[in-house]
Amino acid sequence: MTLETLASPSIQASCAWSHADAEPETMQAVACAPVAPGAWIDVETPIPLPGPDQVLIRVLSAGFGHWDILERDGRLPGTASRTPGPWIGGAEGAGTVVEVGAGVQRLREGDRVCGLALPGAPRHGFHAQFALVDADRVWRIPARLPLPHAAALPVDGGLAMHAVAQVLGLGAGDTLVLLGASGGIGHMALQFARQRGARVLAVVSGADGIALAERLGADMAIDGRRHDLTAALRIFAPERPTAALLTASDAVLAQRVVDALQPGGRIAWPHGVTPPPVRADIAATGFGAHAGATSVQAACRAIERGPFHLHVGTRLPLSRIADAERALTAHHLGRVVLDIP
Repeated sequence: MTLETLASPSIQASCAWSHADAEPETMQAVACAPVAPGAWIDVETPIPLPGPDQVLIRVLSAGFGHWDILERDGRLPGTASRTPGPWIGGAEGAGTVVEVGAGVQRLREGDRVCGLALPGAPRHGFHAQFALVDADRVWRIPARLPLPHAAALPVDGGLAMHAVAQVLGLGAGDTLVLLGASGGIGHMALQFARQRGARVLAVVSGADGIALAERLGADMAIDGRRHDLTAALRIFAPERPTAALLTASDAVLAQRVVDALQPGGRIAWPHGVTPPPVRADIAATGFGAHAGATSVQAACRAIERGPFHLHVGTRLPLSRIADAERALTAHHLGRVVLDIP
């Protein structure tokens, strides 16, 4: 990647400064641009200032997920018609509050926080030393959660809690089949489900995935590529499971899960996972990132109660974002996190 100093209106027009004749402070960031599809571009750009109801965060770590690649390539809903100039991506991250805008009462300078920067314009995401975020998308980090791990909480943690608590409504007596239980959403949903008293059959990939799921409290864990799911389901829930959460796309396994559910059972999946076949006698629900954002605070409370482990399988500096992209396409557990200098 090549370091460039950008003078793009799409980035600089939204930066305000207290003195018109003062040289603005700058920050290092990784940007995306339609003129360079598929590329990450190192940039130096002015630090934005918070407007009303906004928070400026000194970013120390950023979560990295498939959605960041989709946004870069203009394939994320709402980003295809973005202006030609570069923008700074990075949907989630963690750091400390350095400044708050007018009207922000809940947060103050020095707070350890994680945040969610939903796609939009102007864009000042977490792939930078400073991120500009709406105050209602910023949460204090649970004391027991290390800050680099908290960077990967807002997207997958919110989705996991939304699925477990809101969509599936899990509780004591439920038996949950969790497909993709060693992934980002899956390994957090496993723990939230166990906290609520549900029993969990974790379907993972690889012996390391089984080991992680068992360590996180799964009642039973199998490798979906090597073991017989139908046989495991008969052992795990002889009276048939009450619920299922699909966090990975596998048509064969999804069909077996749907067939196994009790009449009146529930099944859910996040957007991005191939929807399963449906049965008239079960409740089937897909859900997206905006819904997950409403459940991040509940996820933080659950983490504070503990025990909880947010698994970071790959951790790299921001300068190696291309390597992080490659890590997402390989076998990995939990989440990928970028450290910000």
